Amino acid sequence: MYGLLAGNGETTVVLDAGLGDTSETWGLVQPEVAKFSRVFSYDRAGLGQSEKARTPRTCEDMITDLRKLLSASNLHPPYILVAHSWSGINARWYASQYPNEIAGMLLIDTVHEDKFWHFEKFLPKDRIARMWAVVKDPSKNDETIDRIASIEQLKSVQRDFDFPLIILTRAINPNNHDDLVKIEVDLQAELLKLSPKSQQFFSKYEDHFIQKSEPELVIKAIHQVIETIKSC
Repeated sequence: MYGLLAGNGETTVVLDAGLGDTSETWGLVQPEVAKFSRVFSYDRAGLGQSEKARTPRTCEDMITDLRKLLSASNLHPPYILVAHSWSGINARWYASQYPNEIAGMLLIDTVHEDKFWHFEKFLPKDRIARMWAVVKDPSKNDETIDRIASIEQLKSVQRDFDFPLIILTRAINPNNHDDLVKIEVDLQAELLKLSPKSQQFFSKYEDHFIQKSEPELVIKAIHQVIETIKSC
């Protein structure tokens, strides 16, 4: 597996890209974070410069890979996890399964585990059937991830956290009448319940890829998590 390490610091910030995305998505973030912390980005199996692995994959498989990669790179816990989109499921599973290894977390416009069931309430029957046909078939996504199994894994271990948690959410255009987008944005507030030390900030833009459209917001949030940990 491929990883890129930069900077220095007591705690390693681990950058985890969204589904089908590589470490290159952090190109505007990692160099700036490296000015005040040690920071590590990587390519999951089958993406970028990392070799393929057996499929289908679940969050447990992907976090097992990540922990082995961090250990082989001589990067020891606790870590600060920064996860975009689907990788929020992975990050939350990691923190629930290995709570002593995580010191803080930043979730960037991440997926809520109940979103597909919320979508059902607004979609006509034919679209519901098409949605589940895609969601339940690992071959229909870029990483051959078994999304239903991963969600079940998360729900089976989910616990409350006691570390600094920041939720970054895309802006919502009041003129956008897409119910599914509104559901995704609204569900972000539910993630605040994961920790008593949680905060939510909104991007200026409607872009899902906040690390690209507003990297300074991501960098500031990572710095805030680090400083909060230091003050504890």
